[in-house]
Amino acid sequence: MNKMMTNWRRLYARTIDENLLRDCRAIVAYNEVIDKICELQNRDIFALRFIGMKKPSRAILESIEEFTFALDNSLKNGVACELHACDELFEILERRFSYHPRIGGQAAIIGSLISRFSGRPAIIHPDRMGIDLLSFLDKEELLVPIGADGKIRLAKPHKKCCLSKSETHLVFEFSAGQPAISSGICPRDNRLIIDPISAIRFDPDFEEALPTISRMSDVLIIAGIDQMGKEYRSSFDRIISHIEIAKRSNPAILTHLEITSMQSREKIRAVLEEILPIFDSIGLNEVELRSLISTMNKCRKFSKEHLSPEEQIDAANILSDLGVKRIHIHTLGYHLRIGKTNSIASTIKSLIFSSAIGCTAAMIGKIPYPKDIKNLLLSPSMIGLEVVNLLKSRLLHSPIVDPLIDGKAEGIICVPAPIIESPRLTVGLGDCISGACVAAEKMQGAI
Repeated sequence: MNKMMTNWRRLYARTIDENLLRDCRAIVAYNEVIDKICELQNRDIFALRFIGMKKPSRAILESIEEFTFALDNSLKNGVACELHACDELFEILERRFSYHPRIGGQAAIIGSLISRFSGRPAIIHPDRMGIDLLSFLDKEELLVPIGADGKIRLAKPHKKCCLSKSETHLVFEFSAGQPAISSGICPRDNRLIIDPISAIRFDPDFEEALPTISRMSDVLIIAGIDQMGKEYRSSFDRIISHIEIAKRSNPAILTHLEITSMQSREKIRAVLEEILPIFDSIGLNEVELRSLISTMNKCRKFSKEHLSPEEQIDAANILSDLGVKRIHIHTLGYHLRIGKTNSIASTIKSLIFSSAIGCTAAMIGKIPYPKDIKNLLLSPSMIGLEVVNLLKSRLLHSPIVDPLIDGKAEGIICVPAPIIESPRLTVGLGDCISGACVAAEKMQGAI
């Protein structure tokens, strides 16, 4: 195990000296929001003990008691979750806790990150952007399509005629060691996200510009499918159309779907049947993987609570049977990548590079720049090393991995990841890791 640690440390040290995202041209859609962050204090948790708890009967939270139940579940298990709340409850929660705002939405986070490392502005889909959100977005190298006089140009977000009110999400961050509301101690830093009931508004200028901007792009990353509202089926048809347009315009463009938490089993089934098969790649964490696989009859053979590393691979293989070519599972202490690669070595480097980006974001509390990851001393976690060793008979590479083997292959790659104690950022870490990795693999010719 000591030799494994030494060799993985050496790989991390070598990889973070390179910028694997340089010159990446990205389109990232659809969601940009303001995240209002509440760093939960023990006093906040104790105060909720007087509220009482009620198990939600629907996918939408309707009372403070239902919110307390959901938060208690996240605290007890240390798991991330994202839920919708009715307008009345959302307003109650917004008044009850103290928050500080920052840029949110998977698309805004991933687009900002890639543009910082690539040296090229990322193109985003403008969604629910008011003055308060624009104050964040205009600090980033982001562009939106704008139509005028029958022509489309790319400009900074504030040049777009936008809505007067931005969408806000409430993010309740908690730490390992904090008490749960009912009983027990939180085992892991994580968060509960509460969203309002709303729907992403597709921008006609973006749709008109898509054939042109696709021809000039390397990757098209889609996120926010959980934010499609009640009429999600028509929205899904639009998404399918967008992917088809992009592929026709540029067959070499890589399409990636970033999954997030969804509560509606009907919506999850539609994602499995209609959305996943059209993408080249998907990214998700173990909770989101469990959510997808639990809607399928084949899930009965899996454990009811947390999927083991072996079960995560088996679940990913079931998703691969639906047509997904590449699956990236980012979880605490390690990352799994299932599918074809043109270069095992480049894929491993991309996984390490994106892991370093996620660790840096956790340490500094914001989306990093290339200079932020230089000269970091990152040690992969023992959890990750043990998982690599556990899975060694199923992997495309040795658990020692030095020197790296290379070549085309299809199968499983596992990279141990550092664990940051007391992270200053949790929300958006998975998006940073997954978005950076798929873009890096594309730029290194691994996919």
